[in-house]
Amino acid sequence: MLQDILASLVSFLIVDPLQAEMSERLAQVRAPQAVIGQVRACAEASLPQLADRAMAEPAWVVSTAFDIWIGRTAPEDILGSTTPQCATALKAARVYLESRGA
Repeated sequence: MLQDILASLVSFLIVDPLQAEMSERLAQVRAPQAVIGQVRACAEASLPQLADRAMAEPAWVVSTAFDIWIGRTAPEDILGSTTPQCATALKAARVYLESRGA
């Protein structure tokens, strides 16, 4: 039960804002929907690992949520290391973001 609550909190404070920011940035540079979908799937797939980390390091949730809120942490920094799927999706997204200056 506690893990479910923590997973919801991590989703609300970290994953959802990261997913929204990445989707918005990719939409601005007119990235294909397939790339946006991969990033969305990556964010959803990362939730279990991020929830596990939050269980082990509660202060990490607070500091990471704050860093996201003030814009100090890029979504790629959080999601990129969670799953191999994320590394692939973010690599594809980075091509569009860097080529179009976003």
